Amino acid sequence: MSAEVPAEELDCLTCSACCRGHAGVIPVSASDLLRFERAGRPELALRIVPGHFGDEAMETDERGACVHLGRPGLPHHCSIYDVRPDICGEFERGSWQCHEARRFDARTRGA
Repeated sequence: MSAEVPAEELDCLTCSACCRGHAGVIPVSASDLLRFERAGRPELALRIVPGHFGDEAMETDERGACVHLGRPGLPHHCSIYDVRPDICGEFERGSWQCHEARRFDARTRGA
């Protein structure tokens, strides 16, 4: 098995593996829903679906990517970055979860 790349060498804006995978894996909390409302973005709550373990989650597209992933010309950027769910803001570049998301993404893309 190859060594993991150090966090400082990882570029989230060319990856976004943590935003892809399968439905229900990006949980949305009650505080997230309140933040959407307070930010004047109540329509974001309409893109919430049942998630794992009875939680609510961000909706995903047919590829398994968060529906808010990508902006014109910037496929790895979050279109709701300023109000993104807490879990997204807490996700650490270079963490074991980051490396696992990258491995899963590489397997599913056939890379």
